Amino acid sequence: MEEPGMEDLTSANAELKRMVNSLLDGLDDQAAAIPEVVARLSTSQSSAWSADQLVEVTVDAYGVVVNTRLAENALRSGTPERLARSITEAARAAAQVAEKQRAQIIAPIADAAHGLPDLSDLFPGAPSLQEIRGIVGAAATPETIRREPDSTSSDPR
Repeated sequence: MEEPGMEDLTSANAELKRMVNSLLDGLDDQAAAIPEVVARLSTSQSSAWSADQLVEVTVDAYGVVVNTRLAENALRSGTPERLARSITEAARAAAQVAEKQRAQIIAPIADAAHGLPDLSDLFPGAPSLQEIRGIVGAAATPETIRREPDSTSSDPR
């Protein structure tokens, strides 16, 4: 017959092994999905028109402008300020579409990560990787880095 504490130790050891195996399996699944995700991200583009249909902006998966197209009447349809607002509007709209598309592309990897044991589950007192991912994710969203133009900035002309 085992000592009274040995059964608890054996059970805890078995649970730790199960969690480590789950973590390794999850990482293998994520690693297998990464090449397809990277390929899709590298070719993903999103476009949007301004509401006045003067400007179309195309962005990559990260919202970086890769092309801007003006309608034939864009230069005749108002002031430079209006055209500038149309360009900004189209770029923002395209970036929003890209953000949604990027989330769909990375969903298989992100969803797999949510089901994995956390580092603090394996090693009590260790930092939570999920908390760190949440902080980094929140810091990288457009809502947290988007700023309105500074009204005190000087005119570049």
